[in-house]
Amino acid sequence: MRLIVLHGDNTLESYERLQKFVEVAHSRVWKVQRAANSSQNLAEVIVSDTLFQEKRLVVIEDWRLFNKSNLKLLKSKSDELDITIIIYHQGNLTKTFLKSLPRIDKIEEFKLPKLIWTFLDSFYPGNAKMLFQLLHEITKNEPAEFVFSLLAKQLRDLYWVKTDSSSIPYPSWRVGKLKGQSSKFTTHQLTNLISNFAEIDIKSKTSDTKLIDLLDFTIATKLE
Repeated sequence: MRLIVLHGDNTLESYERLQKFVEVAHSRVWKVQRAANSSQNLAEVIVSDTLFQEKRLVVIEDWRLFNKSNLKLLKSKSDELDITIIIYHQGNLTKTFLKSLPRIDKIEEFKLPKLIWTFLDSFYPGNAKMLFQLLHEITKNEPAEFVFSLLAKQLRDLYWVKTDSSSIPYPSWRVGKLKGQSSKFTTHQLTNLISNFAEIDIKSKTSDTKLIDLLDFTIATKLE
């Protein structure tokens, strides 16, 4: 068994890397299987088809599928299984989880550029001038769609931490930063922005208006 972990905040790069693994597996005529939700029995996916000695790539897209029994199974069968398992997570996996896994052959972490983090952390009312500069600097190298998806997630997290911070599954340092940023918004402002982003998403896909122009307009009208 070969175990590979792909994780990190740069979901664009991590997904592209995952697709490379899948493409290579298909080119080698391997069977590709995915486990992405709790309704699937991970143990059955891992040990299935072992009688046929078929080369397989198993992509696991929900780390929570690794309960104690599944971890025990992996450890006991690691030398017997002729499969490659990829654990793919859109975000950072904790060191505690990584240490709980059997032998890991490769870990690849995909980090967001510092400039993007600066932009996300600077997204609050009264900061429009800086946001314009950062947005246009970032989109010289990154797709506007990627930046939009990160902003949408940031707004979700800001609303979450403002309304129910005890349930957000992030490290304390991250929760603290989000609390500081969310304090610059009212709850109404956040819900309004989230609704606005839903409208932007539809408009950018159904009209000729460029996404970057819609983001500029939002910054100018909502965060000036």
